Amino acid sequence: MPTTARTIRVFISSTFSDLKAERNALQERVFPRLKRNCQRHGWSFQAIDLRWGISHEAALDQSTMRICRAEIARCQAVTPRPNFVVLLGDRHGWRPLPYEIPAAEFEALRPHLPAALANRWYQLDENAVCPLPDGTGLDKGRYILQSRAGEFADYDRWFAEVEGPLGDAFRRAARELGLPEAARLKYEASATAQEIHDGAFAVPDAREHVVAFIREIRTADGRPLREALPSDAAVKDFVDLKQGELDCESQTQ
Repeated sequence: MPTTARTIRVFISSTFSDLKAERNALQERVFPRLKRNCQRHGWSFQAIDLRWGISHEAALDQSTMRICRAEIARCQAVTPRPNFVVLLGDRHGWRPLPYEIPAAEFEALRPHLPAALANRWYQLDENAVCPLPDGTGLDKGRYILQSRAGEFADYDRWFAEVEGPLGDAFRRAARELGLPEAARLKYEASATAQEIHDGAFAVPDAREHVVAFIREIRTADGRPLREALPSDAAVKDFVDLKQGELDCESQTQ
């Protein structure tokens, strides 16, 4: 029997700040017991939680989502079931800039983007040639997001000056151009939502290999948490904020 057939490899997907306690509990209490139980039956157990697994260098190189999606695919290839665990709360979470964009799509979006940001941070890679979505020919390449190492290594500055405004522009442009839902995903969806797409929605028989835990927190008077004051220190880590206010667009994704 191949070695991979004796491995249970599970990807853990969730936003971070609002589900920190749950992820810590899994690491400290649940996964060790699962590992011991699997070992007794001749299996190995691996929980892939990339909250601790993405290096600073990989983040600067804009590789976070490529690594996450590759790890999801590896879990699916190694373990028929279960291979994907979802923890969901009230946050949509971090929405990264897409690492790569088909050239024809980027050129269509470009007039709607801030030129200085688009031209600096996306460079054409003509070696990445692939068929056009409509099958009418070949795309001339991909525009690739450049490394933010150096002056933009500080994430707060990167978000304020590049990721935030450029991401907003991409989302507006994608909607204005009427891009299909599948194409808009990389602009509109959070990292967690993209993981869930790959781990659950884009594969058959998700009920057979996906486990989802959904948590809804309500205020003392029964309102959804997003209706509480975001300035409340007890709330800010559990909802999406933008400049200190509730990010209504992100919350509705």
